[in-house]
Amino acid sequence: MSRMMHTDREYEAELQRLREQLLFMGARVEELIATSMRALTARDSALAGRTIEADHQINRLELDIDDLCLRVLARRQPVASDLRFITSALKLVTDLERIGDLGVNICERVLELNQEPPLTPYVDLSNMAGAAEGMVREALDAFVHGDADGARQVIERDQVVDAYYAQIFRELLTYMMEDPRNIYRATRVQSIAKYLERVGDHATNLAEMVVFMVQRRDIRHLGKLDIAVAGPAPRGVLFLCVGNSARSQMAEGWARRLFPAGVKVFSAGSQPAARVNPHAVAAMAEVGIDLAGHRPKPLSEVPADEVDLVVTLCAEEVCPAGLLARPHDSWALPDPAAVPEGSSAIDVVFRRVRDELRRRVELMVAGWR
Repeated sequence: MSRMMHTDREYEAELQRLREQLLFMGARVEELIATSMRALTARDSALAGRTIEADHQINRLELDIDDLCLRVLARRQPVASDLRFITSALKLVTDLERIGDLGVNICERVLELNQEPPLTPYVDLSNMAGAAEGMVREALDAFVHGDADGARQVIERDQVVDAYYAQIFRELLTYMMEDPRNIYRATRVQSIAKYLERVGDHATNLAEMVVFMVQRRDIRHLGKLDIAVAGPAPRGVLFLCVGNSARSQMAEGWARRLFPAGVKVFSAGSQPAARVNPHAVAAMAEVGIDLAGHRPKPLSEVPADEVDLVVTLCAEEVCPAGLLARPHDSWALPDPAAVPEGSSAIDVVFRRVRDELRRRVELMVAGWR
C-alpha cells in the first residue's frame, strides 16, 4: 500500500507487525477452508478432526491482533490513513475468524457424512469452494497492495458463488424428492454449500473494508440500498461494456421495455464481440425479450449527440473521455460470460445478472420526473 513511512521507527514496526499478523491469519484461514474440502472429497475423518483443532490458532490470532490494534490506538492516537487501517483491521479479523469457524462447520458435516454412503460426486461443491477461496485470497491481496479496484472485483464475484449455491440447492432438492432416504445426507451437503456461500459473503466484507481503507468510501450495503436520484428523464441512455455481448445487451432489452416513450436506448462496446452471447439471448427470452436479432456494436455507431446519460456495466470498462464528460453512472456487475462454458452455474449467473439489471433499470425510471 502506497503511503508515507513514519519517522517513529517503533510506531512503524507496530504497523508492520499488524500487517504481517493479518496476512498470517488470512493464510491460516485459507488453508483451513482448503483442508476442510479435502477432508470432504477424500472422506478423510482424521483430516477433518485435525482441521477442527487448527481453528484454535485462528482464534488466538484474532485475540492477539485485537490487542495489538487497541494498544496502537491508545498509545499512538493515529489519524487519517493509519486510523482507517487500524479500524479496518479490527473488522477484518472478525470476518477472518468467522471464515475459520465455517471451515470447522464443514468438517463437522464431513464427520457426519462419512458415516453414510456417498450421495453424489462433489464437483459443483468443489468448484464453489474454489471460487469462495479465491475471493478470500484476492481480498487479502487487495488489502496488501491497497488495490481498491481489485477489491471491487472480489465483490462482483460473490454472485458467482451465490449462483453455485442456488444450483447445488436445486440438485439436492431433486435427490430428496426422488428418495426420502437421501434427506439426511442431502441436508448435510446443503449445509456445506451454505457455509461456502457465507465464506463468499465474508470475503465481500473484507473487500468492502479495503475500499474504505484506500478510498475513504464506505460501500457496505449499497447494493441493497440503491436509491434512485430524482431528475428529469434523459433524451437518450447508452449502456456500455467491453464486448456488448451480454450485460449491456440485456440492459438495453430491459430499458426498451421499461423506459417511458421518448427516451432513446443504445448499447455498445469499447471492443465489440463477434455476436451476442447465446446465454444472454436465452435468459432474456425467458422473460419475453427477444435479443436474437441484436448484434454487438462499436461506439462509432452511437449518435453521441443523442446520449445524455452513459451507464457502464463492468469494472474493467475504459470509457472514452468524451463520454465521461457527460452524466454517467457505473453498475459494476459480474461478467456472466466469465463462468466457464459447460459449467452448471452459467445459466444461473446469467439469470441473476438479468434480474439485477431489471431492478436497476426500474430504480432509474422511478427517479425520473
